[in-house]
Amino acid sequence: MIYMVIGSRAMRRFLLVAVLLGGMSACTEPTNTPVASSDLQGIKADVVFYGMESYLTSQGVRQGRIQADTAYMYNDSSLIQVHGMHVVFYDTDGRQKATVTSARGELDRKSERMIARGNVVLVVAADGRKIESAELHYDPDLNRLWSDSATVMYNGADTTKGSSFQSDLEFKNVEIKNPRGALGGDIFN
Repeated sequence: MIYMVIGSRAMRRFLLVAVLLGGMSACTEPTNTPVASSDLQGIKADVVFYGMESYLTSQGVRQGRIQADTAYMYNDSSLIQVHGMHVVFYDTDGRQKATVTSARGELDRKSERMIARGNVVLVVAADGRKIESAELHYDPDLNRLWSDSATVMYNGADTTKGSSFQSDLEFKNVEIKNPRGALGGDIFN
């Protein structure tokens, strides 16, 4: 019986030493298995956000909210590249005044200027006007939206096409350059 107690204690020590040495040797072995897929390893961004949300402000007043499926930040740039972009613009009372959706875009962290690119759709909340373009620019300091690309505006039954457009953020001064289309069923060029 005494022999078994000594044997048990010795066995426990041996197992403890074996486990500790085994654990320590496992920590020193380099792992050859990547922790991310090759697609993710190919991304050159310094920081990647999934489900990004940020706010657009002008002189400390919140003017909008930007959401993106994915956002890429680079340490050597103030630009954030975004994919699957959705922007909501607010009026001074915090009510939604317009939305913008696009396939991708850029947000400048310093100036808060934004560019939406790829199937851009702007919808004005007050009257349901819809403006489509390949690209849309936003500058909070100028209180202005514009596109230098071909633009189509749908306003009820009216469709207006143009070479570009610009608007204030109140959507009271919307200008379509080189307009052509149909107003109230009448075609104009």
